[in-house]
Parts: sequence; structure tokens; C-alpha cells
Amino acid sequence: MSTGEMKISDILKYSIKIEHESMLFYKNAATLAVDADVKALLAELEAEEVKHESRLAGILDSTPDGDASGFSRESLDRLIQNRAIVPGADARQVLKTALEREEHTRDFYRSVSTMTNLEADVVELFVMLFKQESGHVTRVSHMLERLDS
Repeated sequence: MSTGEMKISDILKYSIKIEHESMLFYKNAATLAVDADVKALLAELEAEEVKHESRLAGILDSTPDGDASGFSRESLDRLIQNRAIVPGADARQVLKTALEREEHTRDFYRSVSTMTNLEADVVELFVMLFKQESGHVTRVSHMLERLDS
């Protein structure tokens, strides 16, 4: 979808895309990590993003479509501005980029979970994803703190 108002199915597809990109990010980041704890965290986050993508894909076909009032492709692109890993990045830089990704994704799920025309199971899924992405923010933050100490 290029411009204009989005449908609920578009929001779900966009969410699937975000989760898939995050999974690829963590898969790539884990191959670059040297620190065993950082590598383990990145692998865990990769696995969790796969689960998120699967849950979203599972609900896509069973959800009635309708307008996603107030959401356009441009507004979503402003919410989600994920950067890639910079070549030669160290563990700290990778985790800072991961933290930004998780914060953006968390904020995205918080925003879409407030849509009033969603089915209850879709709202529950977005709220669950918000909570899990919030947990990712905490875990990545803690790992960054560990590296700084």
C-alpha cells in the first residue's frame, strides 16, 4: 500500500513485516556477536520475533477487515524507523541499535492497540506484543548496562 488510509489487514501485514525484519536483524546480529551472553540474548530475541510473526500471521486470515482509522503508511513509517547494523559495529553498538528497534516496535504496538474498531482478539494480541516488546527493551537495556560496568 502506498499512501492513504490503511485497512486492519494492512496493519497486521505491516506488523508481520516488522517482526520478520527484527528476526533477520537478530539472526544477523547473533552471527557477529563475540560475547556469549550477548549472543544468547540475540538468539532468544530472534526466536521470540519468529513467534510474534507467527501469531500475527495466524490472526490475519481470521480477522474481519475494516478501516484502520487514523493510520496511513506514512504515519507507520514515522513510528517505525529501524536502522541496520553498521559494518564493524561492536556489541554495544549492535545493542543500541536493537534497543531503538525494540522501542519503536513497542511504541507502534501501543499505538495500534488503541484502535477502537479492532476485534477483541486482535487488541489482545497487540497488547501482548506491546508487553513483550517492552520486555525486550528491558532485557536489551540490562545487557547494555552489563557491558558498561
